[in-house]
Amino acid sequence: MDTVPAANRYMLSLPSRGGLAAAPEGIRAEGIFASLRFRRARVQLEAQEQRRDLLMVLPLTLFLLVFFIAPFVFIFLYAFGYYDAFGRITGALNLRNFQALVDPSTLTLFWKTSTVAAAVTALCFVLGYPASWYISEQPVRRRNLLVMLLMVPFWTSSLLRTFSIMLIFRDVGLANSFLNGLGLAQGPVFDIGTAWAVVWAETYAYMAFMVLPVYATLERMPRSFIEASYILGAGRLRTFVKVILPLSIPGIMAGSLLVFILSMGEVVIPYLLGGIEANYLMGNAVFVSAGGTPGYAAALGMVFMVIVLAVTLVYVRAFGREGLRL
Repeated sequence: MDTVPAANRYMLSLPSRGGLAAAPEGIRAEGIFASLRFRRARVQLEAQEQRRDLLMVLPLTLFLLVFFIAPFVFIFLYAFGYYDAFGRITGALNLRNFQALVDPSTLTLFWKTSTVAAAVTALCFVLGYPASWYISEQPVRRRNLLVMLLMVPFWTSSLLRTFSIMLIFRDVGLANSFLNGLGLAQGPVFDIGTAWAVVWAETYAYMAFMVLPVYATLERMPRSFIEASYILGAGRLRTFVKVILPLSIPGIMAGSLLVFILSMGEVVIPYLLGGIEANYLMGNAVFVSAGGTPGYAAALGMVFMVIVLAVTLVYVRAFGREGLRL
């Protein structure tokens, strides 16, 4: 049975120069109406798809409005003095909370937090890059197993992992007792309550956030580039410096961005492992100030968000959005 309308068959059989204008009046009118019906059906279908897409994103939109946008609005109002420390409306916006940040102690806080975050990021890169390269060079089945083993620590609570680190590396912990029992040391080698304890604890906590983006970049890298470098006479070191390292920069920057941001806002690890030297970093300052001076805490949090946004924009401008994909 022929399902093609007569008008369509006639238009398809017309000469290329005559087209629809050369068709008889009735056939031409039928073709115009068929074209209009097709356009109307297409518009209706697009409208249905748009309504369906809106319904699909509606739950996430409501969630973000309630748990992200609304709290951010209150942080903004507290930071600019619309609410006082007791939650009462002052009725005016001011910059007093931001002026309180212009203080040597606040600058020292920013410097100490940035130094710890930079050290954690550097250690994660130095220790994580070889692991990422090793995983990317393995067969697929072993590669998947190694990635799963990398994620095993995240199956437990971050707080539980931090307490485990405290039990192992404190002055009378398992690590020092083991070394002293073997006669390799006469006193505590490892200790907590220092800035370095915070650095290596955060390095352990955030190592996967560096390894996974770098591994994803190395795994997608064409191996023909490495082979071409060897064919052209470059050795292993020169191939790494000239080929592998430049091609893995997007993954390195994505991992560095994640680790640096998480380290800047960490609260639990500095509080438990920092002692007097490093238990009060920027995340702790926001947490402690929120109880007594919420306006100051909100202003400090907004400055932190601006710093994170600026770092993210610099990264996107330098490497594009493709670098953020794992």
